[in-house]
Amino acid sequence: MPGSPPPVRIGVMGCAAIARRSVIPAIQSLPLFHLAGVASRSPEKGREFAARFRCPYAGDYADLLERDDVDAVYMPLPTGLHLEWGKRALLAGKHLLAEKSLAVSLQEAGTLVRLAREHRLVMMENYMFQYHAQQEAVRQLAREHLGLLRLFRATFCFPPLDPGNFRYDPTLGGGALLDAGGYPLKACQMFIGGSIRVLSSCLAPGGGEVDLWGGAMLAADRGSDVLPLQIAFGFDQFYQCGMELLGQHGRLTTSRTFTAGPDVTPCAVLETPRGKEEIRLPQDNHFIRLLEVFHRRVQQCDGETACREILAQARLQDQVRRLAHPPQESPS
Repeated sequence: MPGSPPPVRIGVMGCAAIARRSVIPAIQSLPLFHLAGVASRSPEKGREFAARFRCPYAGDYADLLERDDVDAVYMPLPTGLHLEWGKRALLAGKHLLAEKSLAVSLQEAGTLVRLAREHRLVMMENYMFQYHAQQEAVRQLAREHLGLLRLFRATFCFPPLDPGNFRYDPTLGGGALLDAGGYPLKACQMFIGGSIRVLSSCLAPGGGEVDLWGGAMLAADRGSDVLPLQIAFGFDQFYQCGMELLGQHGRLTTSRTFTAGPDVTPCAVLETPRGKEEIRLPQDNHFIRLLEVFHRRVQQCDGETACREILAQARLQDQVRRLAHPPQESPS
């Protein structure tokens, strides 16, 4: 089509389930992208993926980064591998879309951000839910019915995973904070914004090597007062996936904030002095919306917006971890 932006030639680094189920199908549904190839440390798995999606098998991760027909890389690798392969992707001149969490610490996030800025590349962290159409509908309901907010609460918990899941491996950046906990922290920034700080937190190891659940109390400064924010998250709990916005004049709750697939109609419950009302929110494919934002930023060379978002997220995660595990004072 005349005047259409050129497609971003994107390679996929790894054959994770989220790539197979959601991200690659979204990539192939958009003329904004061309799937240039998939890479895997397992040739058998890589060739199976390539055949499934009718694209080239690009070899291992290093082979993918050497290709001249790759503009950007989608990286669904465990968080613990992001520093090494994120650095290599950026040094190879590739824009980067990485699964959350981008880094295991603020220090690692800062290293990757410095490289992205230095090479004028776009690097985004895949918190796809923030681009779902339901989020703007929730904002509008809050503006119309709640008045001044008095409390924001977000929760993302799910039952135990398969024992072999990489999220239980500390060497791969496992743990509930960097996985499930990242979602409510991102929701705090998305809906409240401003200056947010962590007041207290807890992380429970549950007898394992990584944190299995946790929570935090935060505050958002807003001029003459502060807004309390509460988050809870975990791998070993009853499924919860929602938010609560409590205002002067009403209360709004959601139940599929983070995981509403394209066939799901998310709902909100609005409670006011007039009664309780269940409201159907828009259906959407948040993976497609994320990719549209990524493409636009690549076309506009707008890497700074995402860099600021990444650092803000990593800073809050570090604060949660630090307050949950304060340094021990040495005996006098």
